[in-house]
Amino acid sequence: MVDTEKWGLSAVLGDRDIAAFLRTSWEREALLLHGAAVPLVGRLFTLADFERLACGGGAELSVVQNGQARPVVADRADRVPGRHVLAAYRSGATLLLSCLPSRCPPVGELCRGIEFDLLRLGLLPGDPVSANAYLTPPRAQGFGRHHDDHSVLVVQLHGSKRWEVFGPGSQGPEAVVSATLEAGDVLSIPAGFPHVAHTTDEASLHLTIGLHTLSWADALADMLRAHEPFRRSVTGPDTAGSTLPGLPELDVPGYLRSRRIRWIAGLDPLPGGQLLADAAAATVEADTLVGRVPLMPSESGSENGLARLTFPGGTLRLDGRLQPVIDYVAKAESFVPRQLPAVGADYDAVELTRILVRHHIFHPVEKAAGPEPAVPAAIPAARETAAAQEPVPAAVRTRDLTLVRDKGPAAGHHLGWMRLREPLSAAECDDLVAACRELPLTAPTTVDETGHPSHRRAQMRHVPKGPRTAWVYRLVEEVAREAARTVYGFDLTGITRAPQYVEYLPGNGHFHRHNDYSHDQLDSPRKITVIVQLSDPASYQGGALRMFGVETEELPRERGSVLVFPSLIDHCVTPVTEGLRRALVAWVAGPRLR
Repeated sequence: MVDTEKWGLSAVLGDRDIAAFLRTSWEREALLLHGAAVPLVGRLFTLADFERLACGGGAELSVVQNGQARPVVADRADRVPGRHVLAAYRSGATLLLSCLPSRCPPVGELCRGIEFDLLRLGLLPGDPVSANAYLTPPRAQGFGRHHDDHSVLVVQLHGSKRWEVFGPGSQGPEAVVSATLEAGDVLSIPAGFPHVAHTTDEASLHLTIGLHTLSWADALADMLRAHEPFRRSVTGPDTAGSTLPGLPELDVPGYLRSRRIRWIAGLDPLPGGQLLADAAAATVEADTLVGRVPLMPSESGSENGLARLTFPGGTLRLDGRLQPVIDYVAKAESFVPRQLPAVGADYDAVELTRILVRHHIFHPVEKAAGPEPAVPAAIPAARETAAAQEPVPAAVRTRDLTLVRDKGPAAGHHLGWMRLREPLSAAECDDLVAACRELPLTAPTTVDETGHPSHRRAQMRHVPKGPRTAWVYRLVEEVAREAARTVYGFDLTGITRAPQYVEYLPGNGHFHRHNDYSHDQLDSPRKITVIVQLSDPASYQGGALRMFGVETEELPRERGSVLVFPSLIDHCVTPVTEGLRRALVAWVAGPRLR
């Protein structure tokens, strides 16, 4: 849920019914709305805001002259040359500020509200809603007659401007809308409608809001790209076999649902409060009232047996038995942790709430006078105790760092592999997998940091050090230092490059023979490699870790196993033929030849 009454389509359409506008006017007709955005004048974006961004740097600024936009390049002091910009404006040029949603918080909030109004009413954005500001001096014109490939809303914020809008494909002088926009007026122009504008005796500042919605042509192209015949080259028109391939049966509802989820998760959260989210989460207790962060909606669903909560910036995947809790949270505007639904499964309501606060979906609020939020009815429970799979950082505890080996050398100095006698628990593995899967995918690389798809075929994520992963960094360093002290005789400096979470998939999961020593990297050289096995060996076939040049036998495959060996040893991962193998790979560096 999200409240877009303040910032959303209603802010620019005035009293007009949004659903009726989308049903009758959207993409069909140019429409002038007198005074629809008067409340935004002086609040949304002002001449002072424009001057601050245009002359102070930190914005995408262009000068429009003779119908052409020329970007303004910062000088060597990394500042926009303000006097040159003003000189161009005084000579009749239009100044164009682009990418305003990321530069001006009120504009960013307006665009985010519009995005979720579109989603709420069934329209899928293809790209984020954009906003550009145009400042045109008196008796001047920026661009010539042209059309856009997306619909726009023109919001007049200062002065006035004369607009002519023509029918789609029109080359003639007959305009479908001919009007002078005053401050607070809004002009809706559909994609493909040519238009042109100029000022008269006063300057004009207007905002053009671009609505980049997903078209059926784009959706079909996206769906058909998954079918091999449509990825072949087009031949013809006189070549044999130039006929259009037969259309496959398409799962349109499934595609649109997936696209909607990916769209929401791919949005950047609006700035404001994120740097304080961790500190705010630490204050949450069982009776703390938390409220939804403005313009931070979330949607619940299920995915591969897990409960899913999607929000701008990411997705949480939790134990499937928590689905009623996640459904409740997705719709709630505020709640108290102790009043979250009971599902008969063991879960920590306070810690779950802290996770939501850390992700800046909710934040602690002062308790208002009046009744507390209603307590939802208890939901019938699953049979077994379960913990939310969203990770809680592992407790700081003393861990047995004894290194062992079932066969082969286990004592004294040698270059063979060793394993930690005490493996990670199932809960620690679950926590680590859940934390890593929230991280963005990156291209797999080999030791020289170059992508080699034929050498390493897997899905990989860099794992930064943070509240949810600090315990893993501590574990890796402790294990490596114990191995260096008791087995390898190496000097170490520490972890200098982020560990990698790797998923080896069936049919393409493998890593050819290589070593991790990294002669030429910034962290040169890597001295010790630590691998944490995160999959149950019964859940996949293949995917065996093998070493070369040292005495070895079948390497440990048990879930939670922590394997350590010198980084200079050649090793490989055989192809996964069935299932999915997950592992964390980390390296500890040290000085050369010591």
